[in-house]
Amino acid sequence: MTEPVDVRSRLREALALDLIGPDAGHALADERLPGRVRPSSWYLTGFLAPRGSKAEQRADDDSDDDFEAEVADEAGLGDDSAEDRQAARKGFFPSSIGLSFLVAEDAGELDVTIRWGDYRHVKDDAGDDEEDPGNGGDAPAAERSGAAQWWQRTPRQAAVRVTLPAEGRKPYSVPDSGGLILHAAARPVNGAGFGGRIPPGVRSVSLFLVNERPAGDDRADEAFAFQAELEVRGALPFVPRPDPRGGSGDDRDQHVADLHYAGTPEYAAGHGVAANWELVDGACRLLRTAWIPAAEVKKIETAPAPGVETGMAALGGLADGRAVERALTPLVTGYRAWIDEQEAALTGLDDQRRDTAEELLFHARAAAGRIERGIGALAADADALDAFRVANRAV
Repeated sequence: MTEPVDVRSRLREALALDLIGPDAGHALADERLPGRVRPSSWYLTGFLAPRGSKAEQRADDDSDDDFEAEVADEAGLGDDSAEDRQAARKGFFPSSIGLSFLVAEDAGELDVTIRWGDYRHVKDDAGDDEEDPGNGGDAPAAERSGAAQWWQRTPRQAAVRVTLPAEGRKPYSVPDSGGLILHAAARPVNGAGFGGRIPPGVRSVSLFLVNERPAGDDRADEAFAFQAELEVRGALPFVPRPDPRGGSGDDRDQHVADLHYAGTPEYAAGHGVAANWELVDGACRLLRTAWIPAAEVKKIETAPAPGVETGMAALGGLADGRAVERALTPLVTGYRAWIDEQEAALTGLDDQRRDTAEELLFHARAAAGRIERGIGALAADADALDAFRVANRAV
């Protein structure tokens, strides 16, 4: 039987193939696309247009379609709904993606792997037009003939060793790429405002992959870099990035989130793309870009509560107040014991996180008191107990 996690994995793969295209090592890495549809029209994202392209070559032809207006007209709403619609804006394809992260003081070099796909238009005058997606409008009129034509993908990969400067920016030409440039920038980080959460000497590093290929007037997509990806490896572990919002300001939700996720650090931020990383034995030495962000959400299970009756059938049959106390009082006892354990673990927190934790434990103790009073009300009030039993039996 196929497990749910396998189904989700296949769905995600299918979504990535549909929106971005095949990644490195995929069975469709050498795919052919219909010749009369530009790859930049076939795929929604994941590609970089040449930075010097003309506006019409970098434009997303679908971005200024006013779908709301079309629906309103079809529904016979006319101009009555026009006031609530935003003006359509022309969208443009990106020319770069990047990653920002922190490196230790002794970090000297990074190994960067760049992966992408090139699509070349192929036309076979001797054959018939094998593939016609019914979208001939994306090709010049001269191509709308009986010749077989397609876009042939070629998977590409290059390695660049980046020497980290103490400060400043340096460009690196991506080998055999025809004009892809990797820009590396570094600057020192002042950790004073992060409450000691950043070690001394840490530098902030940003890597940007820019498409500087010459933009041709014909076959513009041949200069695009599709399925672009950056992968960064370091000999030394990357330094976790603290959230600058967590330890400052008056936003209680930010303080609580900073405390709850203190043990789940972030290692990189993406620019024009999402970031992903891998941990091995608690250390991160690998970062990469991701066009479709993904996160593992762990299953939540009820914690064991020894001595507590949780079965609704049993709760619906409680005989009297003593039975209520025997069935439910261990819940309060266990909850207060858990609160005491959390309080004992506050010693390693900084001042801000400790204040937040103490506030949460204060409210937890108040909740324990309310639960205790509720159990007392069930035990002392026959009508309340009867309503409690009926509710449980109904569920």
